Amino acid sequence: MVSTSIPTAFIVRHGERLDHTDKLWQPDPSLGIWDPPVTPLGLQQSEKTGIEIVEMMRAQKLDLRNTKIVVYSSPFQRCIDTSIGIIKGIQSTVKTTPTLRLDIGLGEWMCERFFDYVCPAQYLVSRQYEKLARQQAYSYSMLAKTNNTQNDGGVLPTLNIDYAYSNSNQTEFDFPERYTDMIHRFEETRLNCLENATSLKKADESVAAVVVFVTHAVGVNALLDGFRNKVTIPLESNYCSISCVRRSNPLVHMADLSDQSDEDSEEYHTGFNSPSKSTWYIETAMYNRHL
Repeated sequence: MVSTSIPTAFIVRHGERLDHTDKLWQPDPSLGIWDPPVTPLGLQQSEKTGIEIVEMMRAQKLDLRNTKIVVYSSPFQRCIDTSIGIIKGIQSTVKTTPTLRLDIGLGEWMCERFFDYVCPAQYLVSRQYEKLARQQAYSYSMLAKTNNTQNDGGVLPTLNIDYAYSNSNQTEFDFPERYTDMIHRFEETRLNCLENATSLKKADESVAAVVVFVTHAVGVNALLDGFRNKVTIPLESNYCSISCVRRSNPLVHMADLSDQSDEDSEEYHTGFNSPSKSTWYIETAMYNRHL
């Protein structure tokens, strides 16, 4: 059961990817997977997204001094870059220390249309954590030397990187992956991340946990459908678009569901939780006017 101490969650698509602007970009052959970073514009988009997320939380009257922010990122480089940019944006407006966790389940749809072959998922994750550890060590050394709090020159923002995070429900890429299997992967990951986010709360039950999912275009649609508790037609998700979901009043939500026919429920809720367990509503879907 997901704790009610998570009042809101955000879903963000990664920023502009380098291989879509530089057609000559090639991946590191030692990595064994197509994994482009974001562009400088993508980094700017990410920081603006972090600032906007803070504004949205303020509009929801959340006590930001008493809120834990957990960023769950796809292990692909463009999503990690975006997550770091989001955290920079958050910290430019409020003093908080978000936690970053990499989760295989939020990764790209592993289909033959996107990939010719893939490396083992754990290899990708370990490489990314190793890179983050080096960046973090560099950041600490630079701050110690200069006492400079600016996040320039590759210095990471202040964040807790959960290197020990091992509660992902996914341990390997399923390649080639069918569309329906991808949808179920995201649904299982969504529930698992929400549940695990509560472990970072203080003992005080009044502390809220806000979850930020950073994923790919297909993942945005899949996660939104999980929160809706129904399958919808996928829509185009722009770079760094923000979707915000909030916990609804269960009594009001059940009244809305009672208006649905049995046929509608069977059509739209197949593969997700039962309608009675859906306690979220979509406040904003694929918003990008902050860019």
